[in-house]
Amino acid sequence: MRGIGKDMAVVRLNDWPGLAAAHGLRQWPHVLRLADAAAGAPFIGLVLLGSFARGEADELSDVDFIVLTAESDFSEAWEHRHDLHPTDAWCWDYARPAGDRDVAGHRWLTHDFALFDGLICTPSGSRIADPMHLLVGNDALAGQLVRREPITAEERHLRKDEVTLHEIERLYGQLKLALRAQRGTARAAN
Repeated sequence: MRGIGKDMAVVRLNDWPGLAAAHGLRQWPHVLRLADAAAGAPFIGLVLLGSFARGEADELSDVDFIVLTAESDFSEAWEHRHDLHPTDAWCWDYARPAGDRDVAGHRWLTHDFALFDGLICTPSGSRIADPMHLLVGNDALAGQLVRREPITAEERHLRKDEVTLHEIERLYGQLKLALRAQRGTARAAN
């Protein structure tokens, strides 16, 4: 078990190879807050995706995640989505897709500019590809998740117009690319 903070409960985090690297990042206190919230009703678990799941996150990485809720509790979980982040975060939503899947996007940017790029869904509403890590939840929950193959570059290109990114998310992405390019230029000069 790991302590999350003086005002938060102690939540058991499932270990993974990226834990040591993530622990030192500026986003980590926010991840712990999210883990604490995702461990309590109406939520039942938290999956990390992308660079955090791979153990390759850095100080510019966004936090890709899925917060899970029980099959019958999606509406209640959606009503409580703002419990997942600090009250001073800038947040925005992406609507549920057409059909019967219980999934919708909820994103936020913290006061110190950590972007949280997430979904709230039921296990049957999930479509999760590797890399993924169940940070909060038990092995039975991991077995309920709907797995898929990773999205190919061709699929990503074909689907690029399906969702219009929120302006904050779009600009954050541009800033992150510019900062990484600048870092690369500075390293090459040294």
